[in-house]
Amino acid sequence: MPSVSPKITVIVVTHNSLPALESCLTNLPEMSSDLSWELVVVDNASTDGSAEKSTELCPEAVVIANDRNSGFAAACNQGAAAAHGEYLLFLNPDVQPDAGSSEEMVAVLAAREKAGLVSARLRNPDGSFQATSRRFPTISNLLFSRRSVFHHLFGGAVDKRERYTLADFQVITEVPAVAAAMVMVRKTLFDSLGGFDTRFFMYLEDTDLSLRVQEAGYINLVVPSAGGIHFWGMGSATGELRRGWLHHRSLWRYFLKHYPNGFSVFVLPLLLLANLLLASILPQRKTGEL
Repeated sequence: MPSVSPKITVIVVTHNSLPALESCLTNLPEMSSDLSWELVVVDNASTDGSAEKSTELCPEAVVIANDRNSGFAAACNQGAAAAHGEYLLFLNPDVQPDAGSSEEMVAVLAAREKAGLVSARLRNPDGSFQATSRRFPTISNLLFSRRSVFHHLFGGAVDKRERYTLADFQVITEVPAVAAAMVMVRKTLFDSLGGFDTRFFMYLEDTDLSLRVQEAGYINLVVPSAGGIHFWGMGSATGELRRGWLHHRSLWRYFLKHYPNGFSVFVLPLLLLANLLLASILPQRKTGEL
């Protein structure tokens, strides 16, 4: 990894995710073989040796070892502050990126002046498509999502236009919001927007940033030629129930920020609590998903 003027800064945030982290870091050289890059690992107070292993595997990496878990958004901002690259690539430790993916993402950003966030197309471990692009949360798709309380109780068909997550794409496609599991952005744009909003400890920080990118006049894109396998959940030591709680809390904060009305303040917390309780007693559901 060149230490002078890298084209890309790869930022990996980890918290007790050592097995996934080792696999992720081992695959990095193949992801970006033609462009100069540097690695910044931000360790959120892991107790499994993640920080030490990062230094061992990537001696030239900048490793920031926090003494407490500051949350995903805050840790990403720490990584961005230490970055020297023209482009920032936020990469979850439970993602194994495909060879050449970073070059594909840089090419799109370089060719499109108004490209904001550029997301890779991620796959599940079995090779199937993993939905990581989505519409912005609204009262409608929140209440009638296939994983909501209302959909479970009433079983009605959900109009595709109301679904939260989006379908697969075979060509570069503009989308409302992207997940931060494997996403690239110009450092200048990221810094101008103040980075991720640290009020979102975990979850929805990427959706909030996607919205602010759009409000700044840019578009968010999915680039199918860039990809990777996402071992969802392996990158976090957080338990499933706690992940569900954090996701629902972030949803509430998102609505309070962008829709500060009586519904968001008084009604939405009750709906989210009901959905979280239902998710906790239905084993076939993934806790916290809507």
